[in-house]
Amino acid sequence: MSRWKALPESLDPRIRRLVVELRRLKDHSGLSMAALASRTRFSKSSWERYLNGKVTPPRQAVETMADVCGGDRIGLAALWEVATSDTAPGPTAPAPQEPEQPAAPQAVPEEPRQSTAPGDRPVDGGPDDGRTPRRARPAATVAGVAVVAAGLAVLVAVAVAIAWPGSPSAEPEPRAATATTKVPTSTYSAKTFPCYFTLHDGLLYAGHSTTLTDEYHVGITVEAVAEVQCLVRRHGFDPKGIDGSFGPNTRAAVRGFQRSRGLTDDGIVGPMTWRELRKPGD
Repeated sequence: MSRWKALPESLDPRIRRLVVELRRLKDHSGLSMAALASRTRFSKSSWERYLNGKVTPPRQAVETMADVCGGDRIGLAALWEVATSDTAPGPTAPAPQEPEQPAAPQAVPEEPRQSTAPGDRPVDGGPDDGRTPRRARPAATVAGVAVVAAGLAVLVAVAVAIAWPGSPSAEPEPRAATATTKVPTSTYSAKTFPCYFTLHDGLLYAGHSTTLTDEYHVGITVEAVAEVQCLVRRHGFDPKGIDGSFGPNTRAAVRGFQRSRGLTDDGIVGPMTWRELRKPGD
């Protein structure tokens, strides 16, 4: 278990709550800073700044950590929304700047022109000699300029919206944090995980979780399930892949292992099954 440094006393309580939840999730996953960096696009030094309260992590880092460590993505995103609201002070990671929208072109008035027809008055003014009626500028010209300016403004707004889909106006409304379950059940795209077996205090670990009590069963897809799959295969029961998804093949392998150890073969990995899985064996 990591020994964390004390967070700054000046840290806003909402940001402190987010950082504490991220620390708890990292400890629960058993991943080191280096392992966390290798599974995300954020560096080890970035995670150290985020988890020590020096910089508020960006939303993508929070959601990525939830996926990698098996946390509640929706609940953590809601905590991030609260922590980064306008009323929450504190350092934040830089966000992309939205480009300024170019101003719509302004219509340039034409210089007054003198009529070339005998007896006509100037188009845009001049003394009234009473000889002929004033000839006004056609209304179609003014209307045409206004339509062109409006059309350009709409095109610019559409272009900016397409180029910057992540602008603040596109963000969803903050949602209240939902209660997390004891065992994380967040899902993500399945992938193949390696098995790095180590012994610590006489117990066997495969590099994806250090839990001895959390319960896993069919329907859960988190990295900790890869720990179950690595260990059960090490004991001779093939789950047909190490993908972090607890499906029928994993359940069949777990049930076979449970029967071999005299346990109830319910296919659910709980404290008793973990105790047997962590034994190095022969």
